[in-house]
Amino acid sequence: MLDNQTSEGKNETNSFEIDNKSRTKKIALIAGVLIVLGVIIIPRVWNKFNKKEAVCLNNQTEIYEKYKDAVVLVKHTYALQISIKGSEPFQITVDDNSFEEKTISGTGFFVSEDGKIVTNHHVAEPWKYDDNTKEDDFSDLKDHIAAILPDSIDKKDYKSYLELHWNDYSGEEEGDYSDEEAEETPVASAPAANIDSSSVATEVNDLISENQSEEKAITSQIIYTKLEDIEIVPKTVEISVALHGSKDDWLQCKVLKIADEEEVDVAILQLNSENLPDSVSNIVDLDNAVQDDSSIKPGTNAILIGYPMGMQLANTRKGIKVQVYEGQINKESDGVSVQYNVTSTHGASGSPVFNECGQLIAVNYAGYDQAQGYNFGIVAKHAMSLME
Repeated sequence: MLDNQTSEGKNETNSFEIDNKSRTKKIALIAGVLIVLGVIIIPRVWNKFNKKEAVCLNNQTEIYEKYKDAVVLVKHTYALQISIKGSEPFQITVDDNSFEEKTISGTGFFVSEDGKIVTNHHVAEPWKYDDNTKEDDFSDLKDHIAAILPDSIDKKDYKSYLELHWNDYSGEEEGDYSDEEAEETPVASAPAANIDSSSVATEVNDLISENQSEEKAITSQIIYTKLEDIEIVPKTVEISVALHGSKDDWLQCKVLKIADEEEVDVAILQLNSENLPDSVSNIVDLDNAVQDDSSIKPGTNAILIGYPMGMQLANTRKGIKVQVYEGQINKESDGVSVQYNVTSTHGASGSPVFNECGQLIAVNYAGYDQAQGYNFGIVAKHAMSLME
């Protein structure tokens, strides 16, 4: 009887412990869910209902003073790189301007405390907008590589071999001459006096023929790299930004995000340090940007802060200086872009465009080289959605 009571007591204890463990797990699970919800949802709700009211700045000068340090000069260097059989892309230095590095400049502006920068897609990936590269399949360069690179070369030697043998390529098989070229090709020097020139020429021609046959026999045994194993792609060599007031000091960046739609010419860069520079006291607040682009009416002011002409205009005795230009909205937004008559040119791509209160209304992206006063910006809502 005592044993039964003891056994029942143990069972009750075990059951109680199991219930406690189950309850503890449930509490832990609920707590975990609440923590996740607190981290993700509460800040968003808080920001929504505690959004700072935009303070309207009084004029162009105040807008410039507030945001000049947030606007950066972007420098992007890129080049064609080669990948063979899935190798790491590499760049070669040869006597061919196709492989020369190209550098473009643009503008961007800080929008977050962790060093995120809004700019144009064509500043982040300029080759996609370059007429010389966007439609090119690089077939001529691939033919060149396939004609000189033996398939047996080790991956680590691709670069050095191509650089050493790049000029070996003639664009046609050796010995494949037209009749006209054959006539122009000398087979022997002029015969010397008192020597039977016909017999000398015959011997020389026989010797040349034998050498060519031997060379062709050797060449025919070499298996060259297949065209389908060669990939040529434009790649970033370096992308960096300089701050207003700096003296040619460049901060390294990376491309973080690009708009999916081709017509939405917007991208996000980020400093490699992922920290906002100390000299930047005010970022461009996307929360206070004009979200309803239908409210941007023709005749209202448009103020651009940027780096048209890149270093040509930016560089001064006191360091790099950003510029400000003012105009008016000329045409209603079509949902993607808006037109204004603000003076702009190459280098101002990616500049922020503000209304008279200092709210972001657009990201400058295009204009006409032939005439000033016809420039366009991607409306701010697209930059905002890319940052979400």
